[in-house]
Amino acid sequence: MKKIIKFSVMLLLFTVVFNSCKKDDPEPSIEYNLDTEYFTVKDAAYIVEKFPEASSGTIPSITTLNGNPSVIPGGSNPIAIQTDDDISKILIGVKNVGGYYSLPASEAHTIENYLFYILMNQSLEVESFTILIAIQTAAGAVSEHETIVVSLVQVGTGKLQVSLSWDQLNDLDLHLVEPNGQEIYYGNSLSSNLGELDLDSNAACDLDYVNNENITYSENAVVENGEYIVRVDFWANCEVTENTNYSVTAYYEGVLLTPSTGTNPYQGNFAPSEENSGGMGDGVEVMKFSISAAKSKADTQALLKFNYPSDKRIIKNLSPQKNNM
Repeated sequence: MKKIIKFSVMLLLFTVVFNSCKKDDPEPSIEYNLDTEYFTVKDAAYIVEKFPEASSGTIPSITTLNGNPSVIPGGSNPIAIQTDDDISKILIGVKNVGGYYSLPASEAHTIENYLFYILMNQSLEVESFTILIAIQTAAGAVSEHETIVVSLVQVGTGKLQVSLSWDQLNDLDLHLVEPNGQEIYYGNSLSSNLGELDLDSNAACDLDYVNNENITYSENAVVENGEYIVRVDFWANCEVTENTNYSVTAYYEGVLLTPSTGTNPYQGNFAPSEENSGGMGDGVEVMKFSISAAKSKADTQALLKFNYPSDKRIIKNLSPQKNNM
């Protein structure tokens, strides 16, 4: 009997100590680094709190969600949602990361849906993460969370970076005209200043699902003083029946440039009928900007320049995600 009593007392003490230790264990810390290591959202407020849980009872719902499953450092991601409910805010965050963005629905409202743009940090290093999207009513009811799993495609950021992102499986092209008149695009991927198109996606409808293009100037490149012109061309629709939303960003020394014409970031769209198989000199002008800082290299002698044929169907595929065409 004494042994049984002694065992019972020991078990009780163990239970008390175990429960006490459990209560003393701190909750796992949450890193609130969404804005510094992942992305920002144009026109949204950054909230340093946990992403709100879905409400109970009658809540709004997202009927469709469309976004780019690939992202690049310094690039962007156009995201469209549809809902039949009257909402006041769109909430955007990352799974298991503290902080979120609250975007007034009025800032993203279009005729057919809500469209907003995520701007990826140039320092983005996470290979894959899950974007959380929810909507909120004026009364505070929060919808169930919808998600987009995105993968990082590595590109150059450099001293000067111009990037294009779009939301349909078709072929858009990024063009950049330097002050010296040279045009960087799929037919001329490397300028004499070493400005380089290092990512060319969905070339001639050979789909790689990346939907991003990128022009970068490394530390060895020359960023000339003068005016630069950025254009976007709709090369091929690839049998897509919907409009294509796209966005363009331009960074110099890690800061978004202030353009002399257009906006930065720039947002636009193409109708399916606007495809044109364009080459040098083609495309819609989206912005102009000027560089007035001292050149990065005193010696601006011409370097080896590579020119690709004007027929896009036979050029080398520059995307790291796809095989040579």
